[in-house]
Amino acid sequence: MFEDVTEILNLTPHIINCWLGSEVRIIPTSGKVARIRIQSKNCGTVMGVPVVMSTDGDVVGLPAPKKGVVYLVSSVVAKSVKRPDVLSPDTTDDGVIRDGATGLITAVKRLQCFCPETEIVW
Repeated sequence: MFEDVTEILNLTPHIINCWLGSEVRIIPTSGKVARIRIQSKNCGTVMGVPVVMSTDGDVVGLPAPKKGVVYLVSSVVAKSVKRPDVLSPDTTDDGVIRDGATGLITAVKRLQCFCPETEIVW
């Protein structure tokens, strides 16, 4: 499925460290971020604190498919677009390496996709 990929373009604001067992592959940020515009509707207040209902809007900052390129985005964006060329860091409990002292994620073990298609068509 990913045999023809020659580039991973990181469209998150974070450097992604991929732990590969004996080495860490660093995927630097591209300087561009794909995100979802969130729309909010006022729902009232709870003890004086405003409450809104948020819904997903349009995805912005995600390029069209390009031969040889997969895009690394947040899982929210990847779930929204469900494209085979769009992946996200797997931050599930068994997909991460955490700092023992702080519990913060220091690396991911794998990337994840949310597209049911089995082949990338550029």
